[in-house]
Amino acid sequence: MPYTDAFKSQMVKRMLGPPAMTATELSKQVGVTQPTLSMWLREARRVAAAMPDEKPVPAAPKKWTAQQKLRVVAAAHGLEGEALGALLRREGLHEGVRVRRAPS
Repeated sequence: MPYTDAFKSQMVKRMLGPPAMTATELSKQVGVTQPTLSMWLREARRVAAAMPDEKPVPAAPKKWTAQQKLRVVAAAHGLEGEALGALLRREGLHEGVRVRRAPS
């Protein structure tokens, strides 16, 4: 089934977010196969990389293990200002990340 460029573009935008969706999640919602959606996303990244004036398409978010999350949280404990910013940049994070707090 042929899809319009506008439809493909909309699907890529939904996979990039915010909030970002995986190709698998989006496939279940719209009925386009996951491999097709993934291919559209790869093509969009390839085109964006070839166009120097365009804003690059961001890479997929990192999948964190529980150990990795705990390591970063422990390292960030007690840090403020520049020290916290430096840690977050090293880890590929930023202060605007939404944090779910455990109930008290």
